[in-house]
Amino acid sequence: MYGDFDNNLLAQWCELYVRFVIKDGQHLASVINLCHSEKLYRYLLPTQTDIAKFLAAAGKTDNDYLTAYGYLHVLDKRFWQMPRSHLLDGFIEKSLNHSRYILTRMSEHPIARAIPEQKRFKHDDTLGIKGLLQLRHHWQEVDLSTELEMRRSDVFDFFPVSQASVKIGLSPFAGRDDMVWRYDQEGLRGVDNRIPFWCHGAKNEAELLERLITVLAAAYEQQVHILLFPELVMTETLQTELCAWLVQHNAFEPVIRLVIAGTRHVIDSSGRNVYSNRCTVFNHIGDIEWEQEKRQPFLLTFDEADKLFGIQSPAFEPTQLSQCLVTRNTALGRIATPICLDFLCDALWKIIPVDVFFVPAMSSGLSRFEDNCRAVGNAWGAAAFVCNAHSKKEQLAVHAYLPTKDALKPKKQAPFLFTVEVDIDMNHN
Repeated sequence: MYGDFDNNLLAQWCELYVRFVIKDGQHLASVINLCHSEKLYRYLLPTQTDIAKFLAAAGKTDNDYLTAYGYLHVLDKRFWQMPRSHLLDGFIEKSLNHSRYILTRMSEHPIARAIPEQKRFKHDDTLGIKGLLQLRHHWQEVDLSTELEMRRSDVFDFFPVSQASVKIGLSPFAGRDDMVWRYDQEGLRGVDNRIPFWCHGAKNEAELLERLITVLAAAYEQQVHILLFPELVMTETLQTELCAWLVQHNAFEPVIRLVIAGTRHVIDSSGRNVYSNRCTVFNHIGDIEWEQEKRQPFLLTFDEADKLFGIQSPAFEPTQLSQCLVTRNTALGRIATPICLDFLCDALWKIIPVDVFFVPAMSSGLSRFEDNCRAVGNAWGAAAFVCNAHSKKEQLAVHAYLPTKDALKPKKQAPFLFTVEVDIDMNHN
């Protein structure tokens, strides 16, 4: 299946990791920490290869834990030496005791590799128990119903080994006040009689289109490779015109390689006032590379709904909450585009290995996003970029984060366009 890692061996590896690391990692670490180096080295070169027999007989002795660690160490090393193509398209999954696990891999992406050692923050794999175990692969439990879409994308394959940086543009070209909001007083939902509200489009779509085209032209002139827009300030017309611009101005001499085109509410035919909050990502010729729909519910309190609509009721965004997490494996690393609250509240984004997050947001502030950027940086060494729907408050509009001691500060290059240039090292680790 994956070289000599057939289904049986993968299942045994998963069971070893769950039993001795997930379920009892504290004890495993304690046993290893007290083991003399010469003795431990013998366990790291196991003479027996029948893992199934060991699992059937293993108990709670120190010898059992050290034997299990020896097997884990060998499997980890062997799989690390296999071609990376095995994990570039799709993922490895196993079921164990009615739970679901996927195999994740800790590897440095081009942005992380370019950070000088003395300026890096140490990530979680190098600290505490994980640091002691020194395993580069982990079996992570995920929800039974979650769909994982992990595929390969070639959008950054044009970057040569000598490419020194990637330029990212963030465009808060519109805000909440630029959009039309509707609600349904009769569509009561939930135990607290929330009413649905949604974005009904732009107040002045022609004005937003003019801003959008201006931003695209400025991004092209500034040699921006990746362009990120905010949450819920797009319309179908704006996205159509964005794609047409890419075809006309970017397709034959491509500069912009990826456009995370914010999000919009897409009506769902399954019921009254039911929508998807959908993030669409386009490549350099305006074709869809992937789409991510929102997974977390968004609620307005009584006071928030009163301020926005003048209604005496709590409200909610009537989105179909997606079961799917979408990532793309690229030459720049593993990329994901969680939407606003998903980045803050969805625990699965901290479990699934992601190297670069691009987050469309609509929020009153960015402090929680800044906190979570540090959290994913600690977990995976991830970089994160947030574009917030705050066209009139620049200090609340954009945030860029690398797991480094030097803070990034995006520069304003044109109306509604900020950029940040990030060093990269395209040599494979």
